[in-house]
Amino acid sequence: MKAQELAVFVNSISNYFTVTTDETAKVGTPFLSSDIGSYINDFTGVIRITGNYKGSVFFSAPSRMLMHCLRSLGLSTTQDSKLLDLVGEISNTVSGNARSELGEGFLISTPTTIQGTADGHVESELVKNYIIPIEWHTLTANLIVNIREN
Repeated sequence: MKAQELAVFVNSISNYFTVTTDETAKVGTPFLSSDIGSYINDFTGVIRITGNYKGSVFFSAPSRMLMHCLRSLGLSTTQDSKLLDLVGEISNTVSGNARSELGEGFLISTPTTIQGTADGHVESELVKNYIIPIEWHTLTANLIVNIREN
């Protein structure tokens, strides 16, 4: 993955928090890891990528962060179904923004959402996973980008 492609995801997740919550999230320096499981939180949204690219984009966040996000959107619920909806929306929004930048050949699936550690449910298709830590309200989520050009 090229640096400019990775920057699309970094900018997209940063913009998501700024636009939807009116608060800036601290986006950490992306790094590579072959162990995706260590970066999975309470709730995870997964977008499969096909077309000119292959792989997946994951957004994984702790429940407390998602509850803060919902409150900033004017919703006061702690229902797991709402947290799953939100994590799916975030992964979809980030991937959709990437599609706008990377072109029509960047095909995205509808989000799949997972609650819990996701043992056996979250698999990266490629060995190299770019982990992008996001800190917001002293909590850390991870955007995991696992794509390559076909």
